[in-house]
Amino acid sequence: MFASSSGLLDVMIVAEARPVTSFAVGGAHPTGWFYTICPRPAEGASCPNNEKTARAYGGTRLALQPGDRLKIRLVNKLPAIAPGAIAYIKENPLLALNPTNLHMHGLVVAAGANAAPPSAIPTYGDFIFTSVFNPANGDPAKVDPGALGMIKTHGDVVPGGVVDYDIRIPADHPAGAYWFHPHVHGLALNQLSAGLSGIISIGNVAAYACANEACTQPIKESSLRHLIIKDMQVLGDHSGKFEEDPDFCANGPANAPAGNGVCPGDPKAYPGGQWFFTLNGQKYPSIRLGSPDGELWRLTNASGSASYNLQLTNDQTGAPIAVQIISIDGVAVEFPGGANAGQVVDFARNRIKLAKCGSSVSSDAGVSQAADLKETYAHAPVCATEIILMPASRVEIHVAYRDAKNALARPPRHATATLQSTGFNTGPGGDNWPAVKLANVSFAHGGPLALAEAIHVKSAANFGPGGIFSAPVPGAASAPLPPGCKPIATGHHRRIYFGNPNIAGVATTGEDADGNAVFGLGYEEIDEKGLPVPGSLQDLAQFDPSQLICLPLAAGQKPALETWELYNLTTELHNFHIHQTKFRKLDSKSTQSGVVEDTVPLPFAVPGAGSQPQLNAEATSCTIADFKASRCAVTPVVVEIPFAKLGKFVFHCHILEHEDGGMMRTIQVVPSSI
Repeated sequence: MFASSSGLLDVMIVAEARPVTSFAVGGAHPTGWFYTICPRPAEGASCPNNEKTARAYGGTRLALQPGDRLKIRLVNKLPAIAPGAIAYIKENPLLALNPTNLHMHGLVVAAGANAAPPSAIPTYGDFIFTSVFNPANGDPAKVDPGALGMIKTHGDVVPGGVVDYDIRIPADHPAGAYWFHPHVHGLALNQLSAGLSGIISIGNVAAYACANEACTQPIKESSLRHLIIKDMQVLGDHSGKFEEDPDFCANGPANAPAGNGVCPGDPKAYPGGQWFFTLNGQKYPSIRLGSPDGELWRLTNASGSASYNLQLTNDQTGAPIAVQIISIDGVAVEFPGGANAGQVVDFARNRIKLAKCGSSVSSDAGVSQAADLKETYAHAPVCATEIILMPASRVEIHVAYRDAKNALARPPRHATATLQSTGFNTGPGGDNWPAVKLANVSFAHGGPLALAEAIHVKSAANFGPGGIFSAPVPGAASAPLPPGCKPIATGHHRRIYFGNPNIAGVATTGEDADGNAVFGLGYEEIDEKGLPVPGSLQDLAQFDPSQLICLPLAAGQKPALETWELYNLTTELHNFHIHQTKFRKLDSKSTQSGVVEDTVPLPFAVPGAGSQPQLNAEATSCTIADFKASRCAVTPVVVEIPFAKLGKFVFHCHILEHEDGGMMRTIQVVPSSI
């Protein structure tokens, strides 16, 4: 962990190949790609070999406070990639040189392009349209000048292997859990699967979590545990497989959980291979809760594509133990007054299995635990016995011993539980992610409980007046709008389609001629009557950085608030993510959710008679025409998005096979002209 001091955290991060020493196949450690991190040295591009340098496959935490300045010198020392080792080398030969960059996932910060003079080391904000090349792997200009020119058209090329990031954390930034990882299109899956990721914490847990309603007993930072979930598929020859095959172990959700933190490779497809699932780099660690009152856990799914259905199972009874949901995607949960359990279930759809907590939050709240979907839930704690953690999602939970009614109780002697994923299926056209045991958990047996009731949660997102999503945007000044850039008309909203585009005019099977997965997005503007705006439809297509949504801030340089409809036309879940901001789901009555997110699962479509999947057994996606002709049933997710930071950034599916395959699009936010 590297913590800021006097408002500054200044570190060097070196992306390099190193042995993963926490697990082995056949007695040999695989080689991963992960970050070496140290306080920034006065000179050079390497970290010293001393106690201040961290070299951890499991990840490192950057601990920041609202208002801090984060400075990073990123050095690319990754090896080149053998041709054919990843799916998209054929599309862009420059990917074989293994360029990289950084993205600060979930942070509400500016997406700033290079602000330094040409002679200096380029300096960026959270800008993913740059490719940092390791000069030891070759000169990108000599490999493919055409591909290099395309990158330069939409971003920056750094051939020298070193780049700086200078990121200002807003003073009103929500406290909570965030993370960082590379974001080069076509390589995101491979680099993340190899181990390139770490976590970020903003602020203190006391900002939103208390042991009593009056909040005179804030939760102590010492009760907080940070857990990053990473997985790696290792082949029988000890080499890492830096992609993710959900069938690597032939172990679907219907099976009992595989071994402790590992499952064996399918003997036909991956003989001698092992798939490792780790917490902080450790295979099936033992976690002992330090107090009978339990702990708060922040869990980050740093997988490239794998999803988890997390459950804490009582080893003595075999029953799931409910945990209280404190925050999702780094922001404390808080539901509006009058919300009922049905709305909580809807807002958290494809995320949690709601459970009663066993005791009311306070004696004067006048609210009992929700017995059915109609009872009021706004003042009750949100508890769950299952948590769906799709790639990039974070969740913060209160983990403590609970009795058969899920009430907090003093743990019996020798009480233990297993943190496991029970397996997860992403839909008829999707993937079966395996069941696996992740950790052994033991409960502290001690004196009486100091925590007599659930954790009290107060929102830290501040969508209200003067908050980060409503106050004028720092650094924005009135300027003429770029050509074609205009605010969306009053009463209009945007509709985004997620699907598998047709290739060469034939019905899609979700693959191109080389067998690579193909994914894309479509777009349409909808007017105040709910009708498509003529001429606004753009059919499903793979990522093209030149196609962008340009929108100005609102008058007075305040955040632009938009409503988006997200339609998943495929037969598998997608995990929508947008950079530089957060969003809230809206229900059918436009009620705002108490969950502020940066990722959300999109329900899969149900193809009907005459739709493309019905006509073509290999098809994995309806078309937009199928949807418009009512041949495909789609459940939209409607979100409210405040655009509060300037710059060029993206939204995409955070299943990285899908992102690298083309399911991504560019946004540019510019100052208002008024």
